[in-house]
Amino acid sequence: MEINLVKPFVASLLLGMALAGCNRDTVMPALERPARAESQEDLLKDSVYTYTYQFYLWQDALPDWFADVRANTIRYNSADAVLEALKGYARDNHGNPYDRFSFLDRWGTINAEVQQGLAGSFGIDVRYHDENSLYVKKVDIGSPAYAMGIRRGWQILQINGNSDLSLASMERDNLAFLFNALDGTHISLSLRKPDGGEVSVNLNRGNYQLQPILAHQVYDAGSKKVGYFAFDIFISTLNARGNPTYVKGQLDQLMAEFEESGIRELIVDLRYNGGGAVITAEYLSNLLAPAAVGHQLMYSNQTNDGLDAFLRAEGVSLDFSPVHFNKPNALNLERIYFLVTEGTASASELLINNLKPYMDVKLIGEHATYGKPVGYFNWNILGVDLYAVSYQTFNAMGEGDYFSGMPVDKLIYDDLTRDFGDPAEDMIAEALYYATNNRFSSNVASTQSSERTAHAGPVSGRINSLLDRHGQKGMYQFAR
Repeated sequence: MEINLVKPFVASLLLGMALAGCNRDTVMPALERPARAESQEDLLKDSVYTYTYQFYLWQDALPDWFADVRANTIRYNSADAVLEALKGYARDNHGNPYDRFSFLDRWGTINAEVQQGLAGSFGIDVRYHDENSLYVKKVDIGSPAYAMGIRRGWQILQINGNSDLSLASMERDNLAFLFNALDGTHISLSLRKPDGGEVSVNLNRGNYQLQPILAHQVYDAGSKKVGYFAFDIFISTLNARGNPTYVKGQLDQLMAEFEESGIRELIVDLRYNGGGAVITAEYLSNLLAPAAVGHQLMYSNQTNDGLDAFLRAEGVSLDFSPVHFNKPNALNLERIYFLVTEGTASASELLINNLKPYMDVKLIGEHATYGKPVGYFNWNILGVDLYAVSYQTFNAMGEGDYFSGMPVDKLIYDDLTRDFGDPAEDMIAEALYYATNNRFSSNVASTQSSERTAHAGPVSGRINSLLDRHGQKGMYQFAR
């Protein structure tokens, strides 16, 4: 009982002491939350806004946050989120953002691939042939997949133990399973080769030098010699010191072989080429242009009004003045056929657009190209490369608004069952038909089966477009 009486008494005494120390005039100190230390990500968020504003092609559409940049960037949890917000301001007449392209590269992947030709991956890309058949669409020469003998045209039966690779299954998670598997550090595959044999392989990611020329060939098409080469990425023809790279040497040798063979027409396979260095697109434009092009305008650039002055003040040398032809070889083509899909983007589209005013250009492939007439340069901020859209290109006829892609002259679906350079592959066969007959095939005479056209292409198109969009598509200027 005594214990029960003491506790209330002590409690009352303490309360009284507390009240005695307070009166109506006493001001209790406010509790202050400790200030959060400024992080590197905070600085990166601020810098992304500041530099994007300076570089941006659509600068006039951006909000002015300069009175208090931090008060605006603090609303976003990452620098990537800041950039995504800025991309939403410039919109076309239908209310769609122009900018699907600007990004941050936190690992230096783009600089390594485009400038140095270095990659770190399995070296394998995939696509659907029909709603139940997933195929290898491309294998990088020298990659882990290539070393294991895997080639384009092999059907994939199983990935990491999963044999349900149907379109319906992959759509349920918006291709997350496929992308996670292809971007992982290890992958196991079961595949069926064109001869019907089946193999199982285990691959680890590896580093290798990219080889942009995947295949090349010369065909007889009636009385003509027709050249062919598959070009996968526009690796720079000049290194950071301005010296020629291995890619320039490979292109020079290939064009010399075409010259010696006496080709009159050329098939350029860009079906998965997502772009790369602008300087390589310029060099290839010069190699492929007809001799009569002389020194006429190749293309011009549009930037924001203050970009040149800003770059000069920063001591950076990037030339956005008009570019003119300067042909270094004697190859004189009458016609070029470009093989394309929605994966054909940026520097690939620049090449096509450069040549259109000066020669007969035909596009064969799936619906339209990617639609990216804009490009960027890298700006390193705290070890992260910012690529904010900074320029748009226009050919000699002022054409350069192909944000919806370049339409094809002949609709032909990608034939995944045959390797690059195979004259029976549907796109190549259509180009050779035109070279022989001076016209495209009729629907009845099409080399592509009506069954596949009806069922494989349209059904798989929406998924293949997502697969083709995987990875960065770019047209990159690098300081020289």
